[in-house]
Amino acid sequence: MTSPAPTLKAHVLSELFPRMSLEDFNELIEDIKKNGLQQPIVLYQDQIVDGVHRYQACLRAGRDLKFTDFKGTDAEAKAFVISANFHRRHLTAEQKRELIKLLVKTDPTKSDRQIALAAKVDHKTVGVVRADLEATGDIPQSESTTGADGKARKRKVGKPKSVSSAKSKKETITYREVVDAKTATNAYSVLEEHLLDALQEIKDFSSFDHADEKAQATIEKLQEKLSGMQPHEAAAA
Repeated sequence: MTSPAPTLKAHVLSELFPRMSLEDFNELIEDIKKNGLQQPIVLYQDQIVDGVHRYQACLRAGRDLKFTDFKGTDAEAKAFVISANFHRRHLTAEQKRELIKLLVKTDPTKSDRQIALAAKVDHKTVGVVRADLEATGDIPQSESTTGADGKARKRKVGKPKSVSSAKSKKETITYREVVDAKTATNAYSVLEEHLLDALQEIKDFSSFDHADEKAQATIEKLQEKLSGMQPHEAAAA
């Protein structure tokens, strides 16, 4: 449906995500001026649950508005908002982790894979977040979850190995002062393990492309470093 005289308010669920930057908002206005509104604004309880910026940009651009109604419960609306916006905004790893927590809290009966699909992260990341919430009592520990097919599946009881616990283990590795070849090798091994952990976290909380970009940049720096370490050939007599 369309609305010639909109007087809509933002739903409280739309505030789960930070506001768009002024620069990004101005770019959105220009895009809508040129191409019109491509993605309908979603309403829930007669308020905007997804598309507040699109709504405001259309008003600024003087373009027609398009709406669609969300049909579902409050919990389903919250999950929809998080899923729809998870990769639209520039979020830190901690912000993304908090949103995964919200998804798990909203419906703890959903499987890790279902939630991971909505958040576009690895299901192991969801498992770590779930375990932390169970450990702190934020959600009850359940022996089963329900998959996308509606079937209940048993969970392995006990906290899985989390990223944080893996880090703690890595940090126990002795980082000895570099004074010879042996300690230099030790130092490199410790840093390598931390680097691999960090790369996995980038992929889990952002995207493969982002992780690949960081990895390629590191490779280039290492190659540059190695090129400066090449042994010089002895000058011809």
